[in-house]
Amino acid sequence: MYTRRTNERDLTFDFAQGLMKDNLLLVDRETNSLWSQLDGKAISGLLKGTPLNAIASLQTTWGHWREQYPGTVVMVKPSEEGKPYLYRNRRPGSSPPAEPVRTHDTSVLGLGIVINGKAAYFPFSELEKVVAPYPFKLGGQDITLYYKKEAFTAWAEDAKGNLLPGVLAYRDGWLSFHPESIIFQAKR
Repeated sequence: MYTRRTNERDLTFDFAQGLMKDNLLLVDRETNSLWSQLDGKAISGLLKGTPLNAIASLQTTWGHWREQYPGTVVMVKPSEEGKPYLYRNRRPGSSPPAEPVRTHDTSVLGLGIVINGKAAYFPFSELEKVVAPYPFKLGGQDITLYYKKEAFTAWAEDAKGNLLPGVLAYRDGWLSFHPESIIFQAKR
């Protein structure tokens, strides 16, 4: 997850049409700049070249989240159609495009992290082979890796237990933006 303030104003992001290196693009409502999800910066528009500030977030299943935080209350601000997401470039009153139901290929899915300019990719298939929590050093910092197969998630924390910014990504997508990444392999 990313955030960006411009002229002391928050930007609001929507999904944009198209992909860049097989990865989602975002558009901000305020300047209509186009942003790369995995590169973390604007690729066109008024804010071209501007980096986003990475913030820690956890991508997981609702079941895992509720297990960790049972008191969670979900607030949804519906769009004019009563749905939580806005879809750009479509006629008012039309429905979002139908999407085929897909499953994720976890053999090529993993956690991508950048710390102090050092990138690493932790494939789920390799994280399955270690016992979590698993200690690791990246960018001169001690981190701890966690993986929950049933929750379809992985994350990293710093030495104080703070969640670190990271993203669940497909291997090829992550490497197209971070080709210098360390690829984690469990010790044999």
